[in-house]
Amino acid sequence: MESVWTQAVSTASKVGVDLAAAVDVESPMTWALVALVGLYVIRKVVQQSFNMIDTICNRTYIYNICWEDPAVDHQILKIQKNDVIFRICSAGDIVLDYAIEGPSKIVICDMNQHQLWLFELKIRMLRDPKLSYDEWWAIWGSSDVAVAMKVWKRMRHTMSGGGRMWWDGRIERVFRKGFATSGSTGFAAQYVIPWLMYVVGFNIKEWAETGFAHAYVSENYHVIQRSAWWFRQMFPSILAPFAGVPPNQIGPEFYTVEFYEGILREIFMDPDFGAHNYFYRFYYEKGYKDQSCCPRTLKKECFEALVANAGCFEWHHATVQETMERVKPNSFTKLVLLDHMDWMPNAMVHEEWVALQRASVPGAQCLWRSAFTHMDDKPFFNNLDITDLSPKWYSKDRVKMYPGTFMANMPKDPFPFVDEALSPCQRASFARKVKTTTKMILHPLTAGKISAHGDKMSAFYAAQAKGYDAVRENMLVGRPEMMSGFGPIKNGHTWLDVGGGTGRNVHYLRAQLDLFERIIVLDICPELLQIGKENATRSFTPEQCEKIRWVCLDINSKNVREELAKHLSNDINRGFDTISFSYSLSMIPKWEEALFSAKSLMSDDGRVIISDFDSYTENGDSIKDFLIRSWYAQDGVRIEAKTRKFIKEQVFPDDKFTVSKARFQRKLAKVSIPHYVACCRKGTITSPQGVRRPSYNDLKKAN
Repeated sequence: MESVWTQAVSTASKVGVDLAAAVDVESPMTWALVALVGLYVIRKVVQQSFNMIDTICNRTYIYNICWEDPAVDHQILKIQKNDVIFRICSAGDIVLDYAIEGPSKIVICDMNQHQLWLFELKIRMLRDPKLSYDEWWAIWGSSDVAVAMKVWKRMRHTMSGGGRMWWDGRIERVFRKGFATSGSTGFAAQYVIPWLMYVVGFNIKEWAETGFAHAYVSENYHVIQRSAWWFRQMFPSILAPFAGVPPNQIGPEFYTVEFYEGILREIFMDPDFGAHNYFYRFYYEKGYKDQSCCPRTLKKECFEALVANAGCFEWHHATVQETMERVKPNSFTKLVLLDHMDWMPNAMVHEEWVALQRASVPGAQCLWRSAFTHMDDKPFFNNLDITDLSPKWYSKDRVKMYPGTFMANMPKDPFPFVDEALSPCQRASFARKVKTTTKMILHPLTAGKISAHGDKMSAFYAAQAKGYDAVRENMLVGRPEMMSGFGPIKNGHTWLDVGGGTGRNVHYLRAQLDLFERIIVLDICPELLQIGKENATRSFTPEQCEKIRWVCLDINSKNVREELAKHLSNDINRGFDTISFSYSLSMIPKWEEALFSAKSLMSDDGRVIISDFDSYTENGDSIKDFLIRSWYAQDGVRIEAKTRKFIKEQVFPDDKFTVSKARFQRKLAKVSIPHYVACCRKGTITSPQGVRRPSYNDLKKAN
């Protein structure tokens, strides 16, 4: 047996040696195969990591330079001497560029402590009274380790304790190896990108010798196409963590070759790449060769202003929201938020902007970038009058990293503060929940034949009324998302909640009820309205309850405008600033008429917001769509994909209204249920003073 085993091992070894000898190590195909195997292994390692970005951030900084173009920022923001600016730190070089303009103050924050220590190193050096321009250039332009160590020893004592300890063990190595190779982006630029360029056949050295000529790339366009294919394979699963891109930011675009080809084409086909694009040359040349192609912060003519304004900074190791909650109210005139909201859920974005509004002056300029070209997936953004700057500025941005560039002025009227907790009177015992759920499930079997819609609703909800809010809270999950897009609430705001029943939506805004002139909860089920009125009496002050009207009426009634005007000081033309359909549109038989009726009731700057059940697929034609449609139809709920199309194309066309829709799925009893939120609003403009006004010259054209 042993001899057989020995013979088998010997044979296998011989075969292995023969295969190795047969491999052509000079062939690019061999190395491509080895690379693919290596990529597969690396991908598995990255996927097994619980969070690669956290792992990187716990060890070092991600960015050694910022990936936004400060020249574009300056054109948009037009920084003045009295500006107080907020920006996420990143590598810190762009806020240094801002400082050259001499603003009153710049506040920065970052969740990665190492990014702040990198920024602090730059600031402490600039505050060193002995620092010369030649030293500044030698350190950050040429990565001269001797000069870096000389200046470090001179100003080391001015660093914070944590920063001093961290740089003590690294500063010599970082500048000896080259600052351009530091951080996770530097690591990728040093090891991964050169390999990729070899695989696709892009001779960067040869291109550099031509002065990064446009003609060279045009003649070798195939390398861009090959690179795009490889980036499609590598970026979402391997490179993204090293570039600081979390999984939440990787949308469908990242899985298409066209996405990467478009970005690479914009970067490398730029005729001025060689003369002005210092961002990518920084990694290839491992620094900056001279002042002809470098950031303003390294130019001699800007050094004096940079040193003079180095004292304007304040920095925080914190999230954006935490930083806003630390500073004085009404501090900022300009805010630059980068792309961090891409990976945040809507609720987190909403909370952050509530804090941003508190910390900013009305009308403050808010600039942010995105990997996406629209913001529809987050209903909160419907509170802002957003200007899409991408068509104008993307082609001029030398980094080309973010297809979306957006700006909005901070409105003066407060954003909705959505409190998702149930009021005490809306909660129910376990027994009550079981009883209500049982009646809801058995209703299709126990209900008799009723023809009138109002009678059907009463028959369905009467037995569920007392436990309705508690049971439905986990089912109607789109309501908080819808309320997030409610719109800034002005003094004297008016709100019509169609199918509002128990008034659950009113409780979301319990903290801001005093701002309203009138809230009308409209429903055709008197049992639910009675519960809503009782809950309001228990939860709100008498003055707040007086602002709320509980009206039993069909939205499609011929005299609906006259009836509602009775609750608006008999002003038949006043209209409502917000009209909401919270899982009610799908239960209205003549839902198309209901939408047009709501449209006719909008104020000059009004909006209609809708949350409801959705189809799984865009066209609602899958087996899963058939099953969910059949199940919900038992309770009189209509789920049709055409609803979304009808809203956008027939009722609220793009040429007259701003329309957005967000689609998502949430689990209920381990089953994913599709929902959508739509916001349809008349055009408004937020002035530099934060005042919102209709954007139509003739308001009748908005109807």
